[in-house]
Amino acid sequence: MPLQKYVRQLKPVQESKISHVEKIQNLISEDIDLPADVLNGFEYTQTDKSERARVQIKVLSGDRDTDRDEILRRLKNAGIPANTTSTDSSVDPIDGTFDGRNFRINVKPKTGGMGESTLNSSITELFPCIAFEKKLNPKNIEDFMEKLMNVNLSSCKCIIKSDLEAAQKTVNGAEGSSKYKEKMENALGVLKFINDQNNDKPINIAYWGYRGKPKGVPENHPGDMFIEYRDGKMLGVSLKAGGKKTAEPQLNTYHRTIFVNKRGPSFNDKSGHDALRKLIYNQVYSKIKGMPPINNFDGGVNGRHKDKTKTVAAINKLSVKDQNKYYDEYLELARQGVIDRMNKNDKQSMQWIKDAILREAPDVPTIVVKAIGSNYEEVTDRDAVGVFLPQVKFVKAYASNTKQNWVIELISGDESVKLGMTIRSSSGGKLKQWSLKVTYNGLLKWLLEKI
Repeated sequence: MPLQKYVRQLKPVQESKISHVEKIQNLISEDIDLPADVLNGFEYTQTDKSERARVQIKVLSGDRDTDRDEILRRLKNAGIPANTTSTDSSVDPIDGTFDGRNFRINVKPKTGGMGESTLNSSITELFPCIAFEKKLNPKNIEDFMEKLMNVNLSSCKCIIKSDLEAAQKTVNGAEGSSKYKEKMENALGVLKFINDQNNDKPINIAYWGYRGKPKGVPENHPGDMFIEYRDGKMLGVSLKAGGKKTAEPQLNTYHRTIFVNKRGPSFNDKSGHDALRKLIYNQVYSKIKGMPPINNFDGGVNGRHKDKTKTVAAINKLSVKDQNKYYDEYLELARQGVIDRMNKNDKQSMQWIKDAILREAPDVPTIVVKAIGSNYEEVTDRDAVGVFLPQVKFVKAYASNTKQNWVIELISGDESVKLGMTIRSSSGGKLKQWSLKVTYNGLLKWLLEKI
C-alpha cells in the first residue's frame, strides 16, 4: 500500500501571515501519522522534544524485546526506513524516517497493565476455559467475543480468585491486540482440544493457570491450563501456538537458570554458576576497555547496579566486528559450560530433563498441545523421551555443527535418543544479555536410533 495514503493533508496557510521559522516550528509540532497498523495494539504517546526536532514515540510494554522487534518488523513491511540504534538503554530504540520527519521509538516498561505478549497468550489460555465452563459453543471469532463479553467472570470457577483482575484485563483488552484474529483462532483450537478430551473422559473444570494454581497443583508447575476430570485426576496442559510446519521450542530457559533457579527446575549449583560467570568475565568482558570489575559489571546481585550502565557504554564503543567477535567467544564459553554441567552427573541431568523438559509433577502429569489456526495437535515427542528415560544408562551432551546448537543424547545399551538444544542471545542482545537463552526444540529424530 503506498505510503502517500497515510500522509496527513495539512491545511494551506497564507505566506504573508507566517514566517519561515514559524512554518518550521509548526511542522515540528505535528505528530507523525505512521501507518495505522505499525502501532496498532500498543499503548504509546508522541512528543517532539528533541534538540534535532526528532519526534519521540514512547511505547509501553510488558515484553520490551519482543514488542520492539515486532514494531521494527511492521515498519519494514510498510516500507519505512528504520533500524535499532545502540544506546545505554537495556532495550535499544528504533530510529527511522517517515514523510521527511525523523522519529525515535523507545519501548519502555509497562507498569500496572498487561503487555501484548502476555495478553496474547492469555487469550489463547483463558478464553477456552471460560467457553467450556459456560458452554458458549462459539460459531466464529465475532460470536466468541460477543459471548465472552456477556460472561460474569466472578462466577467462573475456572478462574482462580487471585487472577480475576488479570482475566478482566484480558477480556477487555483482547480486541486491541495486534494478533487478535490469530489468537482468537488459537483459542477456538484449544477449546476443540478441551471438548475432545471431555468426550474421551468427562471433565469437571478446565482451569486457567495464569498465576494461581488449583488445589493439588504445585506452585511452580509449568502448565498453562489444568484439566480436572470428574474422577478427581488432574492434567497439566502446556500450550504452544504456531503454523502446521513450525517447530516451537518446548522449553525456554536461560543458561544461568539451568544452574540456579528459585522459581523452576535447576541443578541448584551456585558454585558452578559462579565459576562459569567468572570464566566468561575473565576471558571476554575483562578484555573490553572501560569494563567495570566482575562484582557488578552485569548489574550485580540484584541486576540493577550502576556498573551495568558502564558495561553497556563500554560495549557500545566497540566496533560491530569486535562486538560479534566477543559475543562468539561468550557464546562458546556459555555453551560449553552448560554441556559440562550436563555431563557432570547423569542422575542430576536426568532429573533436570524430567523437571524442565518432560515437566513431571508427582500427581499432575503434563502434555504439550500446539494450537494451529482453529485446530490443534499434541506434541508427542515428549512421550518418546518419557518412555525411554527409565532405560537410560548415561547422558552425553556435546556441541553440534553450528555455534548455537548442542545436543543431549540419552543412551541405553545400543539405543539412544537425541534432544536438539540451542543457546543464543534473544532479540539481538548479544554482549548486553547476561544470561543466554536456552531452548529445547524437540527430538532430532523421532524414532530411537541405533548407535
